[in-house]
Amino acid sequence: MSIGTEPGPIGATTDLLSVEDLVVHFPIRRGLVVERTVGHVRAVDGVSLGIAAGRTYGLVGESGCGKTTFGRAVLRLEEPTGGRVRLDGTEVTGLRSDRLRRFRSRMQMVFQDPLGSLNPRHNVDMLLAEPLKVHGVGSRSEQRRLAIETLDAVGLPSSVLERYPHEFSGGQRQRLGIARALMLRPDLVICDEPVSALDVSIQAQVMNLLEQLQGEFNLTYLVIAHDLAVVRHMSDRVGVMYLGNLVEEADSEAIYDDPRHPYTKALLSAVPQPDPEAEADRERIILKGDLPSPADPPSGCRFRTRCPWAADICAEEVPVWREVGDGHRVACHFDL
Repeated sequence: MSIGTEPGPIGATTDLLSVEDLVVHFPIRRGLVVERTVGHVRAVDGVSLGIAAGRTYGLVGESGCGKTTFGRAVLRLEEPTGGRVRLDGTEVTGLRSDRLRRFRSRMQMVFQDPLGSLNPRHNVDMLLAEPLKVHGVGSRSEQRRLAIETLDAVGLPSSVLERYPHEFSGGQRQRLGIARALMLRPDLVICDEPVSALDVSIQAQVMNLLEQLQGEFNLTYLVIAHDLAVVRHMSDRVGVMYLGNLVEEADSEAIYDDPRHPYTKALLSAVPQPDPEAEADRERIILKGDLPSPADPPSGCRFRTRCPWAADICAEEVPVWREVGDGHRVACHFDL
């Protein structure tokens, strides 16, 4: 069993999004004349989680751990190799193209790079109207009215409708990306590194905007980030991901106040403290080695090759989920 595959509190009636044992493997092909599959990149290798309606789940981990692939697979922008994704009781992984396209109006994504995700040849009016046209929502006048309402919600005036993406600052472009995601009034919004491309002075504004919009539009968020401060500020519940697996999951405050997995401890030890005395006492956990290849992950616990507490059992057995507190789960052989 892979780490994170054991069923936890998923599939409950209060969960808007329920993901069970999601797998995304990419084939490795070689051959000049006849290509053959010689292996697989295990980008996501058995991840289960649930997000209650109106709540925010933060998915955190270093680059290359598979968190962006996970978010794209939930929306089926990447086709899952296995597992189930349910939104409000409907299994998304089983939907065919026509039904999936209609259902996608309930699931939208805010991308990391606002400039790269906006068509440079379309002005704001065209950018915001496009998802409505694709889904056959409203007349042209109704689409423009909805665009103006949505722009107002994200803090932009209607006068920007005739402008193009390159005419905006990074923070304004991200507001446009958020507005585009909201045009269909979705239930679930996946935010993939929503502020990492922005100046520090703008990041707090965008995070506060996302929180404000969540209350206004009754949104459920999956926030994907490597910045622990962003995840802590925005999330009700946090999952820590390493090399395609979840290794720890808990309510936001619990995971920051009492991390139980060695990888989580190492991540948090790298976060500077605003209190000078606390910063002076901060003990850094320096991880040895590099992130292993997802095409050839280590046996047993995938973190063992970099773990300061690794023992023989870590190479022999895959750790299973165990409860260490109220809703606090960890996949580790030891009680640290």
